[in-house]
Amino acid sequence: MRLLLGLLVAVIVGGAGFLVYAWKPSIDPIEPPDRASFDQALIEEGSRLAAVGNCTACHTRPGGRSFAGGLAIPTPFGTIHSSNITPDPATGIGDWSEEAFNRSMREGVSRDGSHLYPAFPFDHFTLVSDEDNRALYAFLMTRQPVEEVPPANDLPFPLNQRLVLAGWKMLFLREGPYANVAGQSEEWNRGAYLADGLGHCGACHTPRNALGAVRAGEHFAGGEAEGWAAYALDANSPAPVPWTVDSLYAYMRQGWHPDHGV
Repeated sequence: MRLLLGLLVAVIVGGAGFLVYAWKPSIDPIEPPDRASFDQALIEEGSRLAAVGNCTACHTRPGGRSFAGGLAIPTPFGTIHSSNITPDPATGIGDWSEEAFNRSMREGVSRDGSHLYPAFPFDHFTLVSDEDNRALYAFLMTRQPVEEVPPANDLPFPLNQRLVLAGWKMLFLREGPYANVAGQSEEWNRGAYLADGLGHCGACHTPRNALGAVRAGEHFAGGEAEGWAAYALDANSPAPVPWTVDSLYAYMRQGWHPDHGV
């Protein structure tokens, strides 16, 4: 009886502790800021950063308006539909403050306090600096507002309960921002920041475990995304002709290279 009572107390205390950890407060909505409130240079920097993160690829459905969401993203657990990140206050992020935007990037939490699914790769975006988040916020909040509600996600129980995502985060989320690695050059650290953070290359090019998290210790060892093979980017690359700095630069800049295809 004492053992059962002890187990019951442990379950209650543990459950209460998890609920305290899982609960996130909402952040007050704001009036959509005027474009004039953002410096043009900051908006342009945000545009470059959004291109690095390829935000439009997931947040624009075929035939849809830019950043209005609705793209169906198949996962092993069900289908996620991307959110509307235009500054529409009713269906997008127009009533999000910069604080709310930063929290979504750093912690994977929406303005209303609900946990975001890691199809939005916050486990990578957590590395983004406050300065770059500020520029991204300026860029997104100056896009054309689009009033459009994305379709509902198609997930089985209990995955359709966002509270379970707090447990996923306890296991796999290591909040940023990126810290330079001592002994590596400024150029190396800049590359790591872009590739592991906004570029989220490992989201496709690293294998995942049974719970959908990237496997520790197999960084860039190759993965799969939406039915596509994402080849290894590390020393296990199957490329018959080794990659060089120049070939990778050309491939990223032009989308093809004579030794590596398109």
